[in-house]
Amino acid sequence: MTNEYILAKYDIRGKQEYIYQGTRHIKEIVGGSCIIRDCFKDYLFEAAIQYRNKLKKRDDYHPAIFNWDNQNIPFSVSEFTERMQQGIYLGEVIYSGGGNVLILYKNKEVCCSINKIFSQDLMQHTYSLRVLCTYIENVNFKNFKEDREKLNRKHLINENRDGVTAPCQTLPFSKVDYETSMPLYKSQMITKKPLKYSQVSRESYLKYEKYWKVEEEEKEILGEKLLDAMVTEKGEESLLAIIYIDGNNMAANFNQCLEGENKGYMSCVTELRRFSEEIQMNYIKNRCDDIDKALAEKYKNKKRRFVVFAGDEITFICNARDAYDLTKAYFANLPSHCSSCAGIAIFHSHAPYADAYRIAEECCESGKSKMKKEAIQNANLIDVHYCQGAIGIDLKTIRKKEVGILISKPWFISVPEELKNRENVDINQYITVTMVEKMAEELNKTGRSNIKSLAEYAKRGIGDLKMELARIKAHSKQKFDFSLNGALNEEQMKNLIYDIVILYDLWFAKEEQQKGIKNEQEKSSS
Repeated sequence: MTNEYILAKYDIRGKQEYIYQGTRHIKEIVGGSCIIRDCFKDYLFEAAIQYRNKLKKRDDYHPAIFNWDNQNIPFSVSEFTERMQQGIYLGEVIYSGGGNVLILYKNKEVCCSINKIFSQDLMQHTYSLRVLCTYIENVNFKNFKEDREKLNRKHLINENRDGVTAPCQTLPFSKVDYETSMPLYKSQMITKKPLKYSQVSRESYLKYEKYWKVEEEEKEILGEKLLDAMVTEKGEESLLAIIYIDGNNMAANFNQCLEGENKGYMSCVTELRRFSEEIQMNYIKNRCDDIDKALAEKYKNKKRRFVVFAGDEITFICNARDAYDLTKAYFANLPSHCSSCAGIAIFHSHAPYADAYRIAEECCESGKSKMKKEAIQNANLIDVHYCQGAIGIDLKTIRKKEVGILISKPWFISVPEELKNRENVDINQYITVTMVEKMAEELNKTGRSNIKSLAEYAKRGIGDLKMELARIKAHSKQKFDFSLNGALNEEQMKNLIYDIVILYDLWFAKEEQQKGIKNEQEKSSS
C-alpha cells in the first residue's frame, strides 16, 4: 500500500551529558532534566503550531496539528487516514516515552518543514540539546514491525553519522564559563533566598529558567529545596544520600510487548501506547507515591528532593539514614514483571553533588553488570557506597584502593525465579537484603563496641575475623549464627560483615543503640 505518509522517529541524544556535564548545581541539573522531559511537548508541538500558522493563506491550511494527547486511545488506521484526508491533523503521535517519539506525518513536506522550526527552537530554548530525527516513506499499515525495523536500521546509520559540534564556540575576547568553556551570556538568578545572581552561559541560563518555572508549577513533586534541611543535625552529622534507580532491559521489554501474530499498526501501536502508560505508572508515579508514603511515617514534611523523575529513572536526595528504607519502599510494590537496579551514594552535604551522583550511577551499573554476568533478565538489586574519602575517581578504583575485594554488594532484593529454577545453582551464593538484615540482627547481639572493631578484623583476613568472632562468643551468653544457618561461606560472611559494619550506625543499629551512638558523638564533640 503506497502512500505519502511518513513514519518519523525522534531520539534525544546525550541526555546524561546535557543534564550533568559542566555543572555541580542541583537547580541547573533539575532544569536540564525537565527540559528533556518536556522537550517534545514544549518544542516539537510548538514547532507544529508555528508551521500550521504559516499555512493560513494557503489552500491546504490545517485547522489542527497533532493528535498529541492520545496515549490511552487505541490506534485506528481508518480513523487516522480519514483525519489526514480531511486535513484535521498534520500527523499523529503513535508512541512517546524514554526520550523517544514516533510520529506518523501526513507527508514528507510537513515532516521536514516542522523539523526546520523544531531545530531552531531547540537551539534557542535548550542551546545544545541534540535530537536526531529519522524517517521512512511508504508506510505499510499492515506491518508495523517491518516498518519499525526499517526505521531502526536507518536510525542506527544516522546515529553513527551524528555530529557533536557545539552550537557556538568562544572567541578570543569572550568571557567564558570555566566549567563548560561556553561563552558567558548574562546574569541569572541562582537563589531566591538570599537573592543571588551570577553571570552564566546561555545553556545554564535556560536550565535555570526551566527550573524556576518547574519549581513554581510542580513544587510538591520537587520537594525540599535546601539540602541542609535534610541532614540529621547540621554541624553534627551532615550526611545525605543520592539514590539513582534505573529500569532494567527496557529495550527488550519494548520488543516483547510487540510479540504476537498480528503485525499491523492497529494492534502494535495500541499495545505500545499501553506499554508507555504502564512504564510511567509503574516506574515513576506509583513509586514516587510509595517513597513519600514511607517518608510520611517518619516526618511531617517531605524530607527528600527529586532530581530526575521521567521514563524508567528516578534520582532523588534524602537523609542518609533514610536511604535504605526508601529504596526498599521503591521496590516493595514494584510489579513482578518490572525490575530496576538502585545505586546509593552516601556523602557529606558540602561535597560536590555531581561527583556523588556519578558514584550512585556507577553503583546502579554494578547491579546491571551482575545481572549481565549471571544472564538474568529480571532482578532487583541494590548497591551502595559510603563516600568517606576522595570521590573524584571511578568507583572501581575507589573500592580497589579502600577495601580491595571486601565487597558483598550488589544485594538482591530477593533471588529471582529464573535463578531458583536453574539446575545445579546454589541460591545461597546470592546475597539478598533478607540475609543482610539477618546478619545485622546477629551483629546487634554483640554490642556496638565489638561491632566497630569487626571491620578492621575483616580487612586483615578471614583468620583474624574468625578469632575475633570466637572471642565475642566466649564473652557472651548470646547464641550467634554468623553463617546464617550455613547459607554463607567464610568469604561471603567476611565481606558481608564488613559492608554492614561500615553502614551500621546509619542503617542497622537498633533504636536504643542509636541513642547510645548519639550520646557518644555528643561527648566526643564536647
